[in-house]
Amino acid sequence: MRVGLGVAVACAVVLLSACSDDGDSAPETTFSLGPTECAVVDDPVLMVDEIDAAVAAVEAELGGEQVYFEINATPLLVNLFVADPVAKTVTPYVYVGGELSAEEALPVESGSAFPASALAFDPQRVLSCITDQLPDSGLDVFFVEANADGAVRYTVLTTNAQGGQLTIEVTGAGLVLAVDAI
Repeated sequence: MRVGLGVAVACAVVLLSACSDDGDSAPETTFSLGPTECAVVDDPVLMVDEIDAAVAAVEAELGGEQVYFEINATPLLVNLFVADPVAKTVTPYVYVGGELSAEEALPVESGSAFPASALAFDPQRVLSCITDQLPDSGLDVFFVEANADGAVRYTVLTTNAQGGQLTIEVTGAGLVLAVDAI
């Protein structure tokens, strides 16, 4: 189930305005569905602060800007999937401890790709709202992918103590946009 915060606010405003039992306008109500700014985290749980270095290592190795099918960060490493639209392949790279390694290219039929210049997230904030709002959940993976229009989106996979998982789409500043239960 995907719930957008904007839809929830719009529904609440419509319901409150419809519940007025006199002819006067309903009293003004303010809702707080989450923070409007996230705290700064010096040491993120996931390796989001290593993504720029990982991209730089791949682009130095390949001799220029690349397009990526996906970039993700775990607690231990950064995975980068470099797309080759002409050959219709994706080459996986792993960046760990400042070292880069590559796997064999894999065929890919379709998907959207993005250049590293499209990355616009704050590594010290992008996870902090989730950490603040779900302190008992573990952060498993941070994903950077392009949607069908080629726009970059940021998603975090979390797991709670009971084993339930959520995918949480966030802005580059960490504000929650949508939540999906898996």
